[in-house]
Amino acid sequence: MLLVEDEPDLIQVMELALRRVGLDVVVVRSGAQAVQITRSRHIDVVTVDRGLPDMDGTVVTAQMRAGGFHGGILVTSGYSGREHVDACRSAGADGVLSKPFALSELVGRVAELIDAAEAVQAPAPSLAHG
Repeated sequence: MLLVEDEPDLIQVMELALRRVGLDVVVVRSGAQAVQITRSRHIDVVTVDRGLPDMDGTVVTAQMRAGGFHGGILVTSGYSGREHVDACRSAGADGVLSKPFALSELVGRVAELIDAAEAVQAPAPSLAHG
């Protein structure tokens, strides 16, 4: 999974929580890096901060989707409210998590996105006759 966050303290605790449940976590601190990585590596799920220094997380999300990224995207943000959620969803996010959040909530939301991605990628059951 890809963690896109610029705040060192948040990176530390989020990465630790995600690794503790067995996830392989790649960390980048900019939207440009995130877009590049989703185009060059297999990534199942992305968590992206909306307030990155180089671009808004909704722009990052839209660029990842435009580049063909089909995995789950969870936007984390200090923003809240219907307009914020609508903007994130319109950009292509699958979910929004407002800061501050419990690490258990982060882990649960990421797990849901991974489960959804795996369900989409799973082969259809065979209906062959014997």
